[in-house]
Amino acid sequence: MIEIFKTNVNSKRQSGRILKMLERIFPNASFVFDLEDCDKILRVDHIEKIQITTIKNEIINLGFACEILED
Repeated sequence: MIEIFKTNVNSKRQSGRILKMLERIFPNASFVFDLEDCDKILRVDHIEKIQITTIKNEIINLGFACEILED
């Protein structure tokens, strides 16, 4: 399953910090930022059920905007 989030993450350093945190919380998921996209996309690929709210809240707690993009 794939989830897509819109963020305001602007740099590789910021995205690296977020990716480390998310990979620690969700070791069975794959996380990729597309900072070239106008929405600064975070793509989450997972097999098991994942807590979308937890991802969103963790990113917000680090001081960044984050919202899920709906189809």
